[in-house]
Amino acid sequence: MKLKMREDGTFKIVQLTDLHIGSLPHHEDDFKTFDLIDKAFENLDADLVMFTGDLIWSEGVPNADQVFIELLERINNHNVPVAITYGNHDSEDEFVRSDMRRMEQILKHFVEKKNSFIVDDRESYTVEIYDTKGESIQHVLYVIDSGASAPLPVGEYDWVHPEQVNWFREVSKQYKHEKAQKTDLIFMHIPLPEYWQAAQNILSGECNETNDMISAPYINTGLFASAYMNGQVAAVFCGHDHENNFVGEHHGIKLVYGQVSGYQCYGNNERGARIIHLTADGMESNTIVKREF
Repeated sequence: MKLKMREDGTFKIVQLTDLHIGSLPHHEDDFKTFDLIDKAFENLDADLVMFTGDLIWSEGVPNADQVFIELLERINNHNVPVAITYGNHDSEDEFVRSDMRRMEQILKHFVEKKNSFIVDDRESYTVEIYDTKGESIQHVLYVIDSGASAPLPVGEYDWVHPEQVNWFREVSKQYKHEKAQKTDLIFMHIPLPEYWQAAQNILSGECNETNDMISAPYINTGLFASAYMNGQVAAVFCGHDHENNFVGEHHGIKLVYGQVSGYQCYGNNERGARIIHLTADGMESNTIVKREF
């Protein structure tokens, strides 16, 4: 499935994050989330829907694989390309990331993963967006599984694996172009440590998280530094902190939260989506809440 810019030179991504679909039989909040997903596909005119983790609850959930399969089948009702990365709640008990990737195969409109790389059962891959004629790559999306709980007693959440940073450095060389514009994006679930700095330079949105203002890992393995030195990354998008939906900026790269999309989880933010508009020159984004779909 080759993704192409529209005839007017634009491309629209809808980011949905932290759905937190729960156990069977479904809670009424799950049905509200299903309705949000359907309306996002039907009304937001996306060229790509990007899911950035915590699609389901898995800890203590019987038959969580069936919950995930049901969600994928609901997504199949819509003729829009989709991409997925996973969060800290997606594979806690009954199955692991590789099980979820096998289940992904039922998706009818899944993007073509380029440069797939798996380490510690976490997949990184790229998604290519071509010009209107499908001849040259205009944008590269780096989709990086940021893990779950911290593997060592340092902080609460996992950090991007050093091998994933090496993967980014090597793969991004293949896409190097001569343009001055920053046209590429990174998608993940857990925010990078640099979101702490970006929170001091918020361009739009709010930082209202109270669990930990930025629930980033306490070990920094250098993905942001690599993206900065690459020179072509315009923004990083994450989920994870349900009460944050801001766009911050650090050293010229936007560090962005999605709008929490699921109802069966904590947080007072209105549920919705983040809209990302790509042009040949770069990127703009804004959030939208469900009542506006």
